[in-house]
Amino acid sequence: MAMHLSFALVALAAYLAVLLRVLTYRRNGARHRHRVSWFAWAIVAVSGGSAIEFMLSARHAGFFDAASAVVLAVLVFTSRGNVAHMLRSDQQ
Repeated sequence: MAMHLSFALVALAAYLAVLLRVLTYRRNGARHRHRVSWFAWAIVAVSGGSAIEFMLSARHAGFFDAASAVVLAVLVFTSRGNVAHMLRSDQQ
């Protein structure tokens, strides 16, 4: 029981961090791209919904729930909340 709770807390913290980082992103003159903004909206909706789900229900959170939330948080924070940067490929 305690292990599931700690995984749930890690996932909750990661989803809240993703939500706040994407919501506080500043464009600083970057172009507005409709598809990227829809993808950013989806990230906010999914991470916010997941955070609400973890807060309201005492469901069993496993290692992979927490790990996927942390990986998403690492991707978002690596790109400093810039969803277009997350989607871009630098391969030539």
